[in-house]
Amino acid sequence: MAVMSGKHALMQMLRAEGVKYIFGNPGTSEAAIMDALESYPELEYVLVVQESVAVGMADTYARATGEVGFVSLHIDNGLANAFALLIDSKNAGTPLVITAGNKDVRKLAEGRSDLARMAEPFTKWSAEITHPEQYPAVIRRAFNEARTPPTGPVFVSFSANSLDDEADVEIVPSNRSRINPAAGPEDVRDAVELLAKAESPLMVVGDRVEEYGGTAAAVRVAEKTGATVYGHLSTQVNFPTGHPQYAGSLSLRQPAARKALSEADVVLCVGTAAFSDFFHQPGAVLEPETKLIHVDINAGEVGKSEPTHLGIVASPAAALEQIADGLEAAMSGYESEAARGRAEAAAARSRAAATAFRDTAESTRQQQPMAVSSMMAALADAMPDDAIVFDDAISSKGILHEAMKFDEPGSLYGQRGGSIGWGMGSGMGLKLARPDRPVITVVGDGTAMMSVQGLWTAVNSKIPVVYVVCNNAAYRVLKLNMDVYMKQVIDEPDRKSKYVGMDFPVPFDFASIARAIGAYGARVEKVDEIGPALQAALDSGGPAVLDMIVDGSV
Repeated sequence: MAVMSGKHALMQMLRAEGVKYIFGNPGTSEAAIMDALESYPELEYVLVVQESVAVGMADTYARATGEVGFVSLHIDNGLANAFALLIDSKNAGTPLVITAGNKDVRKLAEGRSDLARMAEPFTKWSAEITHPEQYPAVIRRAFNEARTPPTGPVFVSFSANSLDDEADVEIVPSNRSRINPAAGPEDVRDAVELLAKAESPLMVVGDRVEEYGGTAAAVRVAEKTGATVYGHLSTQVNFPTGHPQYAGSLSLRQPAARKALSEADVVLCVGTAAFSDFFHQPGAVLEPETKLIHVDINAGEVGKSEPTHLGIVASPAAALEQIADGLEAAMSGYESEAARGRAEAAAARSRAAATAFRDTAESTRQQQPMAVSSMMAALADAMPDDAIVFDDAISSKGILHEAMKFDEPGSLYGQRGGSIGWGMGSGMGLKLARPDRPVITVVGDGTAMMSVQGLWTAVNSKIPVVYVVCNNAAYRVLKLNMDVYMKQVIDEPDRKSKYVGMDFPVPFDFASIARAIGAYGARVEKVDEIGPALQAALDSGGPAVLDMIVDGSV
């Protein structure tokens, strides 16, 4: 035990928890914290000039390192600015600790915000420290809550008096217990029996597969059953996207995906929701006779929205390994031969899709503005073999994944949820997590402008991320969703929308914005320019922006 002020108890708890970076934007409410930081040079404060950038950095840093990301914001207005991205962090389950200073508790009659209550809808747990003695226990619980399944962001506010008052405290970090619960033997047996006898199995994987180290086990199950594999809400390498049985992202809006679901007799859904879309989809997703096996560490996801034949609450990695072992022991020669036939058929479909994409990319190579297909193909050809990609391409996301294959866990991260503004901060968080690898962030122009202030942080903190901006002068994703709305919601498929408020008639000049802030910036208008431009951006040794002028037609 030692007597110290609350601000020093906070710093020592962060040090004990292994925090390396504080992503923040300070206000007067953080004066005590900034004063204390002078005595803790091992805690690096990464200054942002817009709060969404801090959340984006911390979120992807946490995902890429497996550590809890730490964010320091200022009172109610700074905290409110973070909510735009924090809601996605909560829904996706990113382990974060978000903090903000508050007024002295003696200012109650004069008026002070209830920050903990403000943050409740966006966090897993929310609390305020009002006495210096509370710091070790509350910070310890905050980190424990953030990393315990279901993982997610936690919020802690600090009253001004708690930061400067003193108390006798003991600095003890949270317990990093290993959480990898296995599935029950009866559940494994039932899953193996269903999958072994399935004639048309389908597998759906989400982000908790890679997060729990289950990518290799997912491949084992897929290859043993011959299942076609889809990603759903999948923004990491939950299954190698270059694998011949991988069929891409599962969207309920796509007739081909709905057809695949309707033809499956067994669907194995692991580490993700089953099934999610913004628009209401009438009718059942699966046929009445289709058996759904849903495996997730998050008990609240299993059976949440779809009738589930077999729900298994377990670590995706542990459960998939158990199922793979069971299949190897249980499948007959006839069943294994049928599985090989299904795998060969899936591989043929993958080859045909890859050929069709290459043909499209080549046929549009001279188009101007650049076709997204030829732009992404050229970018894929030019990227270093060890590059890590952050995908915030929004409406160009599907084409990005046709052009680039990600087989190594940790080689891909993407924005998770409906908010835009992720890419600028997330690319930097990824680079801080993996300084040994080149990081290329592919970002749409609308989402880039939402947090373009992040370029200042990249320059100020010398974080060498390459941003590839898909500049189509529009919120193209809104146009695509408007077409879905016209067709599926109001049943007027023949009426052409005017796309009100979805174009940028005054174009964004991202290359000039980058140069004005001090980053490398180049405008790219031809496919043949992409390779040299990317090499020049990497060679610059600092943050760089490639402003790709692409076709935005729908």
